Amino acid sequence: MNSLLDGVFARNDNIDLSIVLPIFNERENLAELLGEVHAVLREDGCCYEIIAVDDGSTDGSKAVLADAVRTDFKLKVIYLRRNYGQAAAFDAGFRASSGKLVITMDADRQNDPRDIPHMIRMLNEEKLDFLSGRRTLRRDRFLFRKLPSQIANWLIRAATHTPIHDLGCSLKLYRREIVDNLRLYGEMHRFIPILVEGMGAKIGEIDVAHRPRVAGKSKYGLSRTFKVLLDLTTVWFMRGFETKPIYLFGGISFLMMAIAFALSGLVLWQKIMDGVFVHRNPLFMLSMVTAIMSVQFMALGLLAEVLIRTYYESQHKAAYLIGEILGFGPTGPSGSPVSVTVSGSVSNANAPVMREIKETVAGCAELQDSSKA
Repeated sequence: MNSLLDGVFARNDNIDLSIVLPIFNERENLAELLGEVHAVLREDGCCYEIIAVDDGSTDGSKAVLADAVRTDFKLKVIYLRRNYGQAAAFDAGFRASSGKLVITMDADRQNDPRDIPHMIRMLNEEKLDFLSGRRTLRRDRFLFRKLPSQIANWLIRAATHTPIHDLGCSLKLYRREIVDNLRLYGEMHRFIPILVEGMGAKIGEIDVAHRPRVAGKSKYGLSRTFKVLLDLTTVWFMRGFETKPIYLFGGISFLMMAIAFALSGLVLWQKIMDGVFVHRNPLFMLSMVTAIMSVQFMALGLLAEVLIRTYYESQHKAAYLIGEILGFGPTGPSGSPVSVTVSGSVSNANAPVMREIKETVAGCAELQDSSKA
C-alpha cells in the first residue's frame, strides 16, 4: 500500500464486511439509513462495521454522526477538513476499513441496503472480485440526473469497452485485495469498474433497487458530463499507456515526422515542376513546424518513460499484480501443490507482500509436518 493513511487505522481481521458511506449534507437521511443498514446486516448475521466519511458537510451532518457514534459501536466516523469529492471520501473509507469484503453506497437512501446480501451471495457463487450494481429502474429526474448519466455511461463504454452498464451506481462490492490496491483521485469514482478491470480482476454486474430521494438535495447535474470527458481522457491514457507512454508519444512523433517528409517532398516537387520558390511556399514552413513537433513528442515520450520508471522504482512498486502463487514451498497433506492467494503487488523489493508469502508457506510446512506426525 502506498497511501498516507495506510497504517494510520488499526485493522480488525475479525470484520467480515465494511460499509463505506460518503456523506455530504445528508443530515435528514443519516438516522434512517443507519437503521436500515443495521436491520439488514444483523439479520444476515455477519460481523460488520460502518465507515461514515463526512466530506465537509455544512448542514449539521457532522453533529448527527457525532451523536450516533456514541451509542452505535458498529459505526466509525471520519471527518474530512473540507469537501474533496466522492472519490476522496471513498478512498478514505477504503483505507480505514477492515472487512474482507467492502460495500460502498450513497448516503441519500436511494440505494437499498436489502440488496447487500444478494450481492454477497452472487460475488461468492460466481467467484467474482468486484460486483457493481445496476439501477434498472432509476427514480430520478430525467433532464438533470438520468440524461447526464446516460451520456456519461455511453461515452465511457464506447471508449473503454467495459461490460458494466451503470458506472454511476455507488452500490458496489469489493474484495479486500481489490480495495488495498485501488487508489482514487479527483472525480475517478465513476471509473472504478474500469480501474478494477485494469487490475485483472473478475468483475460482474447485478440489478439493484433504486428509490426516490425523500430528503436532502442532489449534488449532481449537467456540469458533471464535461468533467467525465476530461477524466475519461486520463483513464484512457492510464489504462493503455501507464507503463509504456513512449508508445503513445512515439507513435504521434512518427506520424508527425511522416507528415513533415511528405510536405517537404511536395515542396520539392513544386519547386522542380512549377518553379515555386521555398520562401514563397507556406507548405515548407508547415513541414518545418511538423518536424519540430515530431521531435518534441519523442522527447516528451522519453521523459515520460523516465518518470514512470522513477515512480515505480522509488516506491519499490511492481508494474503488475499477482493474484495467486502455486508450487512455491512445500506441498499440502495430500501431496498437491499449495496455492497461496496474495493481496498486493509483488516485486523483489516489496517486503510486506513477500513476508506474507513466506509466512503462508511456513504455515503450510507446519501443516504438512503435523499431518505426517
